[in-house]
Amino acid sequence: MIFHINFEYAILDLSAAFASIATKMALAELPERCLYSSDAPYGEPYLYRQLIEFVSPDKRTTEMALGENISRLLKLH
Repeated sequence: MIFHINFEYAILDLSAAFASIATKMALAELPERCLYSSDAPYGEPYLYRQLIEFVSPDKRTTEMALGENISRLLKLH
C-alpha cells in the first residue's frame, strides 16, 4: 500500500468514518495503525465501536483497534 510506504508514522483515527468500507479497508490493510476514538459530542462512540467490531477481519484486529494500539503508542503496558 503506497500510503503505508510514504507515511511510515501515520495513525488512522476511526472516529469519523463516513462509510463502512473506509473502516474495513483501514482495519484490513493497517491494523497496527488504527485507533478507536471519540468525536463526542458530535459523533456516536458506541456506533463507531460497533462498526469496528462488525467490519474487522478478526477478533485480534478488533482488540488492537479498540485499545491495544493506543496503549502501545503511549507505552502504557
